[in-house]
Amino acid sequence: MVELPSNCQRSPCRPVLALLVLIVVLVVKALATPSRQVTAEAAADLPLDEPRAAAHLARAVTFQTISHQDPAQNDDAAFLGLHAALQEMFPKAHQVLQREVVAGKSLLYTWKGKDAGKPPILLMAHMDVVPIEPGTEGQWQKPPFSGAIEDGFVWGRGTMDFTMGVVRLREAVEALAGQGFVPARAVYLACGHDEE
Repeated sequence: MVELPSNCQRSPCRPVLALLVLIVVLVVKALATPSRQVTAEAAADLPLDEPRAAAHLARAVTFQTISHQDPAQNDDAAFLGLHAALQEMFPKAHQVLQREVVAGKSLLYTWKGKDAGKPPILLMAHMDVVPIEPGTEGQWQKPPFSGAIEDGFVWGRGTMDFTMGVVRLREAVEALAGQGFVPARAVYLACGHDEE
């Protein structure tokens, strides 16, 4: 047994000691707790037509899907235009996915799996971007909704956060659907319009 120094036997040291014991217990429990993630086999690499994927992303970011603090300022036509563009750019994906519009502008897709008894998975992305900070318009290297493809980059709002995720999910489903792939479990793709 460890003997506490005489100056630590008074009450101010006891909370510190209790905190240290609590931290040790929490760390041990965290390390001993197994992951609850669904195990899945690694997928084979899919061939990617990079120029086509870049063109899809470039087109998607031309839609000014800005999510304002006041939803009345949002441009519904921009979101609906992006919805139509996704259907046009990814026809195979839209053949295998069931599409629902949620809250007027968000999208929820269901890709039915082979085994309805397996728990489904959810993949998420958002279509909206935050407004451009007033006064910074002149600091942009390219117009924020240009979708320009230059110097090996796609330029525009949403190329990093997070229209890119919406397009990336469609690219994957398009490629898999083209190969006749059917997932083992249901896959949901949720694409929000008001994450920001």
